[in-house]
Parts: sequence; structure tokens; C-alpha cells
Amino acid sequence: MSESADGSDLPPAPTEQLIERKVALDGHILEFPLERWLTTPEVIVGRWVADKDPRAMDRYPRATGFTSWGIWWPGKPYSAYRLHKPNGDLRIYRLDTVDHVFFDGQTVEFHDLLLDALIRPDGEVTIEDEDEVEAATAAHQLRLEQRWRIDWTRSLYQNRSDLLMQRIDHAVDQAIQAVRNGC
Repeated sequence: MSESADGSDLPPAPTEQLIERKVALDGHILEFPLERWLTTPEVIVGRWVADKDPRAMDRYPRATGFTSWGIWWPGKPYSAYRLHKPNGDLRIYRLDTVDHVFFDGQTVEFHDLLLDALIRPDGEVTIEDEDEVEAATAAHQLRLEQRWRIDWTRSLYQNRSDLLMQRIDHAVDQAIQAVRNGC
């Protein structure tokens, strides 16, 4: 993982922005401004800096100094966040089960499929929002294909957390290197 404890080995942040747009099952949309670190057909990487998001303190009162790398792989049934404490130390990996990842050059949009996972740096996995998945299934809000994505990613989260952490770290390293190289 290339981000040091104090973040000192990071190049200056890109000035271009990227918008993260999360679409809930009910159509509700949340948007976040991100620093635009890497956008390729294979991976999109942005970094959210709490202190640069004017709404952050309203939404997340204890977020001062926190950063989060967001990573999306078009075609994959998950997206990831690598969250860092104010001193730069890795806090946790968070994964969302997603559908319809789309990037238009400015905005990365995805549909949230409820099931999330937290992976601690030691590899311990916590699955979240199983109750929401069951309620949405009972209410016929999830198509069969979406339910399959949820079940498949749950298994991936539980059985391949090491692979997921490596994939996330590689994407962040790739983004940092791209900015360092002026790409």
C-alpha cells in the first residue's frame, strides 16, 4: 500500500474532479465530489477528502481529516472504498454490491444493491445490510439477476477478502503512479 501514515508520499492531488453518483433501489441519488486520480476503461479511481466536501460535516460530523479512495470496475458486481484516518493510516476497506456501473467522463454512476462488506486490514470480514436485502427480496424490488449478484459478491467478500484487498490496493497504487507520471 503506497499511502504512508502521514500521506507524505502522495503527489499533489489532481485539480480535476470526478462526481460519484450512487443510485438507491428507490431511485434516491447521493453525489460526492472526488479528486480525479485515474479513469481508464478498466478502472475509475477518485479520492474523497472530507475537508473539501462542504456537506461532509453535516453528513459525517466526525469526518474531519478523513479520506477515502473510491474504486469502480465497470462490469464488476462490486465497488470499493479504502478509508484512511486523519493521520493517513488505513482504517478499513468498504465494499458495496453494485449494478450498472457507468462512467460518462465526468460522473461515475452505479446502482447500489444494498449488501455491503467491511474488511479490516487483518482480513476480518463483516457483512452488512442482510436485513435490507431480505426485505427488498420479499417486496419484489430485486430482479433475479440482482439477487444472484448479491449472493455471488457475499461469497466473494467472505472467501476472498485477501484478493479484494490486493485488487483495491493495486488500483490505488496505479492511480497514484498515474498522477505522479502526469497521466
